[in-house]
Amino acid sequence: MEKEYADIDLLLKLLQQGDEKAFRSLFKEFYASLCLFATHYLGDQEAAADIVQESFLKYWNKRADFDNYCRIKSFLYVVVRHACLNQLRSQNLRLHVSDEFIKDSEQDFYNYVMEEEAHRLFNKAIDNLPPQMRAVINFSLDGLKNSEIAEKMNLSEGTVHSYKKEAYKKLKVSLREYYYLLSILLFALE
Repeated sequence: MEKEYADIDLLLKLLQQGDEKAFRSLFKEFYASLCLFATHYLGDQEAAADIVQESFLKYWNKRADFDNYCRIKSFLYVVVRHACLNQLRSQNLRLHVSDEFIKDSEQDFYNYVMEEEAHRLFNKAIDNLPPQMRAVINFSLDGLKNSEIAEKMNLSEGTVHSYKKEAYKKLKVSLREYYYLLSILLFALE
C-alpha cells in the first residue's frame, strides 16, 4: 500500500466509506498481479485487463461488506478466477477448452494465488530499496553477474557486492514475516 495507508485499519475504514483515493491505492496494489493471474487463464492480456477492472467494480459495489484486508484480496482473486473460467466455458467450442483444464485450474488456483502474492510482496520490498541497491538487485534478477552489473552501472565489483549484501539484509528485515519465501527467492538470485 502507499505510505499514507500503512495502517490497514484506516485503509479498510476509508474503503468502506467509499474513499476514492483509498480505492486507487488498492487498485494500484493488486491490478498488475490480478492481470497476470487472469492472463494465465486466458492467454489474452486485453481480456484479462477487462476482467480485472470488472472485478474491482464488483468489489467497489460491495465494499461495505469487507472489514478484513485478506477477504478483499481473496474476493478479488476468486472473482477474477470465476470470470476467467466463465469466459473459457463460453468459448469452449471455439477454443476446445477441456473440463480437465478447468478442473486442474481449480486445483492449482490456491498455489497460483500464493505464487502471485509472493512475487508481489517481493517486488514491493525491492521497490522500497534505495535506487542503486534496487538497480543492482534488479540486474541480478535479470541474471547478470556482479562484473556485468558493475560495468553497466559504472561501479566496482566490490561496490556491487556490498550493495547486494546490504540489499539482502534490508529485504530480510522488510520480509521477516515471509522469511521462508525470502530464502527461496534469495537462493534464486545467487
